[in-house]
Amino acid sequence: MKKCISILTRGYQDFSKYDSLLQRNQHIERHLDDKTIDLLLFHEGNIREDHQMDIRKHTPSLKSMKFIDISEKAFRKEKNSIRCTTGYSTSYKHMCSFWFVDFWHYVKDYDLMLRIDEDCNIEFNIDSVFSQLEREDCLFVAGIVTVCLPSMTVGLNDFTLQFMETTGYHRHPPLHPKPASGPYTNVFGIDLRFVRHHPLLVDYIDQVDRGDYIYSRRWGDLPLWGEAIHYIFGPDSLYLDNNLCYYHGSHKRRVNPKP
Repeated sequence: MKKCISILTRGYQDFSKYDSLLQRNQHIERHLDDKTIDLLLFHEGNIREDHQMDIRKHTPSLKSMKFIDISEKAFRKEKNSIRCTTGYSTSYKHMCSFWFVDFWHYVKDYDLMLRIDEDCNIEFNIDSVFSQLEREDCLFVAGIVTVCLPSMTVGLNDFTLQFMETTGYHRHPPLHPKPASGPYTNVFGIDLRFVRHHPLLVDYIDQVDRGDYIYSRRWGDLPLWGEAIHYIFGPDSLYLDNNLCYYHGSHKRRVNPKP
C-alpha cells in the first residue's frame, strides 16, 4: 500500500518565509511513526534547490521528501483571463482547481493520500488516518464538515443535480437539493485506489473544469468535494474523525480541540 502526505506550497527568495512550512513539517515528523512515507511538496517550480536541501535538514527523520514542479499541468495560464466578481485572486482559484482537477496527475503511483496544508499544525497520529483509509468502506477522512457561504457556491448544487440527472444515475433515496457544504479539506484523506477511477467523478471533474466554474464563480475545492461525496459516493463514504486535532492558521482556529 503506497501512501503519501501532500501539500501545495510556494517558493521564496528569503528562506525565513518558509517558517510556516517548516513548522508544519516538524509537526508531521512528531506525529508520524512510519518515516518512510513519501512527503510530496507540490510547487510552481520556484523552490530553489538549496532551499529544498535546507527544508529537508529541518526534519531529518522524514526520509522521503519530494519536491514536485506542477507548472506544466496546473496553474494553467489560459485560466488567468476568466472574469469573476467574487474578488478572490486568480492564484487562490488556481489552488482550488489544483485540489479538485489537477492533482491527480501527480499521485498516479499512490494508493492513499493525506493532504496537510501549510497553515495546519497537526496534533494527531498520521498512521491511524491511513489505517482508517485502508478499510474498504472508507474513501475519505476529515476532521469536520462546514457549510459554505451561498455567494461562493452560486449554481453549484443545481449544476450537480443536473449532472446527476443527465448521467442517468439514480440512487436511493432520491436526490434532493442541499446547502453547499463539505469536509474541511485543509487536512483531508483520500483512498485514491477507488476514487480516481470512478467514472462519474472523472466526468464530474471534467464538466466542472470545462465550464470554468472554479474561476468564474469561485467554486472551491471544499464544496466541490462535498458535492461529490454526497451525491456520487454517498455520505457514508466520508469518515469524520474527531481525533483529528490541529490548528488551522488561516482561520485562527483549533479543529477538534482537546478538552
